[in-house]
Amino acid sequence: MNTLLQYFNTETGIKVPFLLDIKLYLINTTNYTLPTIINSRDLFLFLKYFFIPVLIVFLVSIVMVIVFRRYRLDRIDFKTVQMEDIVNNFLTELIFSDYTEEELKVRIDEFKKGTLKKNKKLFQFVLMKLLHIKQNVQQMNQEKFILIYEYFGFNKFTKKLLKDRSWERKSEGIMHYQILDYKAKKGLIAPFLSNNHKALRSNALIAMISLSDDNFDVLDHYEPTITRAEELKILDLIYQKEVSMPTNINSWLKSKNESIVIIAIKLAVRYKFKFNREQLNHLLENSNPLVRKEIIIAIRELNLEFANPVLMAHYKIEKSLRNKISIIKTFQKIGNPSTKDYALRLLTKEKDLDLKFEIVNCIYQIDNNFFSHYKSKDRTEAELISKMLLHHKSPYIN
Repeated sequence: MNTLLQYFNTETGIKVPFLLDIKLYLINTTNYTLPTIINSRDLFLFLKYFFIPVLIVFLVSIVMVIVFRRYRLDRIDFKTVQMEDIVNNFLTELIFSDYTEEELKVRIDEFKKGTLKKNKKLFQFVLMKLLHIKQNVQQMNQEKFILIYEYFGFNKFTKKLLKDRSWERKSEGIMHYQILDYKAKKGLIAPFLSNNHKALRSNALIAMISLSDDNFDVLDHYEPTITRAEELKILDLIYQKEVSMPTNINSWLKSKNESIVIIAIKLAVRYKFKFNREQLNHLLENSNPLVRKEIIIAIRELNLEFANPVLMAHYKIEKSLRNKISIIKTFQKIGNPSTKDYALRLLTKEKDLDLKFEIVNCIYQIDNNFFSHYKSKDRTEAELISKMLLHHKSPYIN
């Protein structure tokens, strides 16, 4: 307000005391025209001398920050690309050259004293690049990779990781040996198989499988339960190795660790293992329904026709509905006339609709003409069987 009074005094020549009297009069009057004009001028001055300058400074600051960040990121990207080119060229030279072990060591020592000494951050970058090449390029000289790894001193770094308190760092060290396929270091990984940390124990198990020979002995005495994810990784690793059937399957089928038994059954299917009746009875007597389910599926996949009487005997004591359904599905593939007669007896006894549905299909698969002359005394039962047959004969019916 004082600013406006001074401005008005300058423009009109009217003295301040008079203006103060006018101000008091204006406060008590009902005419708000002049105060509105004064407020508008005040707003104009506020915009001109405060808001607009601050807004300009703010916008300029944002632009400067964006430009600086862009410049910094471009600089970092340039350094990264430059560093990656240096490392890639050097590692390519080492891996694909015909250097002797001594020449290889000399070249690495020169690189360490020169490039690595100037940029210590490059050490781990070289290690990650070496691991990346080993992981993605097939049929490389394994011994040369190990030599490069050792001459750089990466083995000392990996050992430090294994001794670190953090399970993530330990797992990183385990990963180094796994990717390099450094079988000689299995002894450093083995202690982690009994570690209390689940993730670390799992990583150690997968690494040991990856570094194992054809028999995968690590599974012989492994006690912790293997998760579904671990099971898939183990089977995938074994399949990728394209090895012959592990001779340990027989002992794995008798393992007290039920997750090992399940893996053994799946491997048995993969390698067309020849089960005998004693083994089937032993596995079907297992208290774990998942183990029983796997061996029932294995009988079906391997088409073990001699197992018909074994499954018929087991069906009477099987408590799991899902396993009973699986047995009936297995009968559909390996069944014979005696199996059909057994399924027909079950048809009148079983009340569960899902189970009855599979029994009808089982009989139909063994003898397609059986139901054309089959008659049930129970009209409701006859209608139900008729509807089920429609689904089995025509898969397009929902």
